[in-house]
Amino acid sequence: MYINERMRRMARVKWEDDRTGFLRLDMNENPAGLPEEFVRGVCAQIDGGLLARYPDQTRLTAALSEREGVRPEQIALTNGSDEAIRGVLETFAGPGSRAVIVTPSFEMYRIYSEMLGVELVRVPFGEDLTLPLDVLKSEITPQTDLVILFNPNSPIGEAYTLEELRELLTACRQAGALAVIDEAYYPFGVSSAVKLLEEFPDLIVLRTFSKLYSLAGLRVGYALGNQEWIRCLQNGLATYNVNAVGLLFAEELLKRSDVIEGLLRTEAEGRRYLLEQLEQAGCPYYAGGGNYVLVKPVRPAAEIAAKLYQRGILIKTYQSGVLKDWIRVTTGSKEIMEQFWEAYCSCEDR
Repeated sequence: MYINERMRRMARVKWEDDRTGFLRLDMNENPAGLPEEFVRGVCAQIDGGLLARYPDQTRLTAALSEREGVRPEQIALTNGSDEAIRGVLETFAGPGSRAVIVTPSFEMYRIYSEMLGVELVRVPFGEDLTLPLDVLKSEITPQTDLVILFNPNSPIGEAYTLEELRELLTACRQAGALAVIDEAYYPFGVSSAVKLLEEFPDLIVLRTFSKLYSLAGLRVGYALGNQEWIRCLQNGLATYNVNAVGLLFAEELLKRSDVIEGLLRTEAEGRRYLLEQLEQAGCPYYAGGGNYVLVKPVRPAAEIAAKLYQRGILIKTYQSGVLKDWIRVTTGSKEIMEQFWEAYCSCEDR
């Protein structure tokens, strides 16, 4: 019997506990979700016919085309951005190829690279949670096939300016490498690289509806790039890879700028409250881009996480690296941040 040895050797840790009933501040989901009136309105459009038909991607693709200012042929819809990540690595890298990435970053890039035999060249953040741009540029060589960038980075939140992105994309062009910019968190105060697609054809931008748009449970994402690279990427995707309900919710959400603006206001208000409390209490923290804040507790991070768990609150911790003494907290509404802050102060005996 054949078995892929890369799969056998991999070590993956998956959350297997029931997260129902917890305040989930560990995975950068919107802890409150979409407004109920919006959800009920979209659900009223779901009938047996919608569920019986194979999904039709044309309406969402057209809406994204208009919104992003690109042609429909430059868009590939994906099952969350996870499928886009795997598709990019399968299409533009492979066994023995070389990809440059910063660390720490979203773990699925490492996992898919191990599955596919891609060599990851990791450029680490410094202890001060900054990324030396010159070090990153120096790793982009003619031997590099793929350069994976994040704007902003998760889990740290470091973001690039458009000038810095141009500098990195120019280095990719000179090395003959494809650049991928993961923009899962771009709505939270970061300039998008989509405007650079025409200037840099060997660029693919990845997006998701899971974070600001609060559709993590429906798995809708997309990739943007030049028509040929998107065609190649789509060749490796399942025929009907995004379900009809996910497409419907994404379509309706793009029609409701009031809902999107409300989500942004709510997160910004909660984030502002949390940062004010951290500042007044003298707690070390780092708040870059994204809907999350890093906090450095006095007590061990694992101890804080365990105590918060007992209080029904989930947060993210790290076992090693520059973040081993930090916790990451997803930001949400002011009411949710008040709930977190009260519990956190109790765990720290403040």
